[in-house]
Amino acid sequence: MLGAWAGRTGGGPFDNSKLAFSNDADNVWTCPGGGEPMRRAGVVQVAGVAALVAALALFLLLLAPDHDAATGAAARAEHVQAGSGGTPAAGEGASSARRRDSRPSPPPTVITLAGAPAGRVVPRSFLGISTEYWALPLFEPERALLDRTLALLRPPGGAPLIVRVGGDSADRTFWGLTERQEPRWVVDLAPATLDQLRSLVRRVGVRLILDLNLVTDSPLTAARWAEAAAAKLPRGSILGFEVGNEPDLYERRFWAWTIAHPVLGVSLLPENLSPATYARDFSAYSIALAQAAPDIPLLGPATANPVTGRSWATTLMAYPHPRLGTVSGHVYPYSACSRPGTRSFPTIDRVLSENASAGIARRLGPAIALAHGAGLPFRLTELNSVTCGGRRGVSDTFATALWAPDALFEVLRAGVDAVNVHVRARAINAAFALSSSGMSARPLVYGLMMFDRALGPDARLAALRVRVPQQAAHSQRLKVWAVGVRGRRLHVLIIDKGSRPARVDLLIPSRGRATVERLLAPAVSATSNVTLAGQHLGADARWHGARVTESIAPSARGYMLTVPSMSAALVGVRLAGPTAVGSHSAAASHVPVAGSRGPAAASRGRAAARGGVPVRGGVPVRGGVPVRGRAAVRGRAAVRGGAAVRGSRTASHAPAAAASHPAT
Repeated sequence: MLGAWAGRTGGGPFDNSKLAFSNDADNVWTCPGGGEPMRRAGVVQVAGVAALVAALALFLLLLAPDHDAATGAAARAEHVQAGSGGTPAAGEGASSARRRDSRPSPPPTVITLAGAPAGRVVPRSFLGISTEYWALPLFEPERALLDRTLALLRPPGGAPLIVRVGGDSADRTFWGLTERQEPRWVVDLAPATLDQLRSLVRRVGVRLILDLNLVTDSPLTAARWAEAAAAKLPRGSILGFEVGNEPDLYERRFWAWTIAHPVLGVSLLPENLSPATYARDFSAYSIALAQAAPDIPLLGPATANPVTGRSWATTLMAYPHPRLGTVSGHVYPYSACSRPGTRSFPTIDRVLSENASAGIARRLGPAIALAHGAGLPFRLTELNSVTCGGRRGVSDTFATALWAPDALFEVLRAGVDAVNVHVRARAINAAFALSSSGMSARPLVYGLMMFDRALGPDARLAALRVRVPQQAAHSQRLKVWAVGVRGRRLHVLIIDKGSRPARVDLLIPSRGRATVERLLAPAVSATSNVTLAGQHLGADARWHGARVTESIAPSARGYMLTVPSMSAALVGVRLAGPTAVGSHSAAASHVPVAGSRGPAAASRGRAAARGGVPVRGGVPVRGGVPVRGRAAVRGRAAVRGGAAVRGSRTASHAPAAAASHPAT
């Protein structure tokens, strides 16, 4: 053991080849045959030191986390079959020379499919991106890289990628300025802007959401921009116009300092923005846009905090709003503008916490219910882990790759109808960066692609029951999501945010082999060397390396696999029998959707009604869109955020009751 440990440290003070040292005249050690006899005291002291070192080495080996041993165990059990010539990727294969975690392993976590995939249907084009107006000319020189990067994020099933353009830059935009030199804070919407957008639509097939200037512009001039965009861009390519950006954060003093310009004077600024003034402004924009772009709906109120700022949406919908097509808001669980020590200050542990995924979904519940109650979809036009551009050492780490699919599934299950992940050029929290040196793939983009791969055509959330053994309750933090897709396929995404590898038994009605793709990195704090199914994205925005998937045969315990700590695994299997996507057995029709947190309910029998709203399986439905509702616990305890179960408890994933705590 001592020799193996020394070899791992690259020699050092306990390298066997350097076993010669002296302390003083009374304690001299020489190699055998050195000519001088060893003294008894020296032998005793050295023997004690050697014993102490051996014990220390054993202790360090027992404490060290081991990703390779976890995946190696699956390979030794003949559950792993490497693809692409049989050569496993780094961290995914087994080797006799690798470390093994000698601690006794707890019993496996048992994950059971609870009937047919009968949860929420995943909306087409659910995942999109958002960016700033000023980023368009920065991306323009790297067209080929941008096209390949966006193609990687294209939704499954042939749906278009939705790109929202606006953000902070929206309230700085002007169309048709005649000044030769605009102020530095102005973003000029010139004909070249429309050329760039039109080219992007035609090359990649994206659809657009365009933000309108609410603060420094007027409804009439904003309508001119909308009219030009509707005329210049391909018909049907504009999904909507969003009126303003985060009006709940408006501060007149900040904008007065920003403008400081004789032509575009401070007098243009509103005295304040409130829910009532925003609703009136929205009506004015709606009237102006009815003439300029009559067929394109509007989005609003685009609040920075749809939880504490719910009154903005409530007031807006109390006014006549015939052109309002989508209720929009933004969510960032943490802020780089916060001071250390505050609750909203970002750290890796906080990004991995339930507050950053299940927490934001739970708090969004009232806003989602408000939109759905009016028959409108709810869209997060901005989502990311950390606002203010992100924090280095947090927003650019592998933690965001584990956060992203979990958070997206949480808000999807909660009822959010679409999400745009904000990608600001040159920002730390951006999923990718483009430059003359190529595309830089941040860990976040791997998490987004893992989410996309977990979906598929005709995707529908499926319910799971998760039983975590008592021995693993304190070290295991699993999140498990299941999706049924066309062709009777089931995708199960397992995210291990715990301190130890997780052994999992998947009980799924299938006799065929399952495939496994893994999302791995050297450490949760890593900013590079991320792999998805053994491959990494190069500077050319293409996949590099041999694609590595594992193949698992079912056993009496189901599909057995190990998920290393701080990694994710996507399991794909073809369902057998009646438990297929699209089946509507009586037992399956009331199964709650996967990945919930907190108390849940499942109404049985015929559809009930709550206040005139039809209820299916405990979830009120309006126009085919599930609305958040209360639910009854299945099993002995409810799952937390998909699978974080404490103790030996069995639970079903079901919609959670919404809370109204403010988001940070």
